[in-house]
Amino acid sequence: MLNILVPVDGSDNANRAALYARELAQGAPAARVHLLNIQTPTHGRVGLSRLITQDMIDEYYLRQGQEATREARELLDVTGTHYTTHTAFGHAATEIAGYARDHGCARIVMGTRGNGTLANILLGSVANQVLQLTDVPVTLVK
Repeated sequence: MLNILVPVDGSDNANRAALYARELAQGAPAARVHLLNIQTPTHGRVGLSRLITQDMIDEYYLRQGQEATREARELLDVTGTHYTTHTAFGHAATEIAGYARDHGCARIVMGTRGNGTLANILLGSVANQVLQLTDVPVTLVK
C-alpha cells in the first residue's frame, strides 16, 4: 500500500497539497492518504482550572483538528480516495516526521506558507524542518 502523508491546517496551500496527493493516490492501485493536523496546545495554567478539565481541553483541540481537515476530507471524498485523519499535539515538524516514520508513509506532500527567504532563514519553516527530520521524499505545493 502507498501511504501518502498530507499535513493540513485548513489553509488553501494545505488543501492544494491534498488535491496533489489525491492525484498521486488515483494513480496507485492501493493508496491511502493520511491527513494529519498538528495542534500546538498553549502552555501555562488557566485561571479557571477548576472549571476547565484536561479532557475538555483535549476535546477542544480534537474538534479544531477535525475542522482544519474538513475541506481536505471533502476534496478526497469527491473521488472516493481512501484516507484517514489524525490530530497530533506538539511541534509540527517533529510530529510530521514521526507520523511518516511510524505509519510507513512513502511520501509527504505539504503546502508551504509562502514566507520569503528571509523569514525562512530567521524563523525556519516547518517544511525546511521536515526536510531535515525525515528520509522520505517531500513534495512542497504552493
